[in-house]
Amino acid sequence: MTDNFPASLAFVLRHECVYAPGHDGDLAFVVCENVPGDAGGCTKYGIDAADHPGIQIPALTLDEATAIYRDGEWTQSRCDELPAGIDTAVFDCAVNNGVYISGVLLQRGIGACGYSITVDGQIGPVTLGLAAAACEAAKWGLIDHMLELRRQHYADIVLLHPCDAQFLHGWLNRVNDLEDYLGGGENMAPSAVGSGANAEIGEPGGAA
Repeated sequence: MTDNFPASLAFVLRHECVYAPGHDGDLAFVVCENVPGDAGGCTKYGIDAADHPGIQIPALTLDEATAIYRDGEWTQSRCDELPAGIDTAVFDCAVNNGVYISGVLLQRGIGACGYSITVDGQIGPVTLGLAAAACEAAKWGLIDHMLELRRQHYADIVLLHPCDAQFLHGWLNRVNDLEDYLGGGENMAPSAVGSGANAEIGEPGGAA
C-alpha cells in the first residue's frame, strides 16, 4: 500500500501551524502559540505541552514533530492499513479529536454504510476489513458519513462545553477543507448523524 503519511501530514500541518509574520506557509518559520481557553497550552506544529510533558515545545523541530505524528496518531490509528483517503480522514480526526474518537467515528461511519460492527474505538482487523469493504462498495459513502459524524461531534462538544464555541467555526472549516482536499461531497449522507446503522456500541477495549 502507498505510504500516504507525508501527504496526510501536510494537510494536518496547514491547520496546526502558526507562522512568524511575513512567512505564512513556510514550515521553517513556525512559532509557538498559546491560545486562551485551549487546554493544550504551549503548542508548535500542533504538538502541545499538555499531551507531551517531556518535550520542550518551543525548541521542537519539524523533523521531531513529524516523528511524533508518525509514531503517534498515524501508527496508533493503523492508517498505513487503511484505504487511501480514509487514512487521511482518520489521521486528521485523530490529531484533532484523539485516536479513540477517530476510531469511533470510523466505526460509526462503517455502520452507517450498512455493515454490522462493534463501536469500541479500537481499529483492529475487523474494522480494517470492513473499512476496505465499505470503500470498495462506495468510498465516498464512507468518507461522507465520517465527515458528517465529525461535524456532529463538534456540535456535541459545544453543547456540553459552551466555552468551546469560540473554536467551532475553525473546527468546521477544517472538516470542510478536508472534504475539499479529498475531492468530496459526491454522496453527502446527513442521515449518518446519530444513526450508526447496525452498529453495536461497546466499551473501549479489545481491538475490533
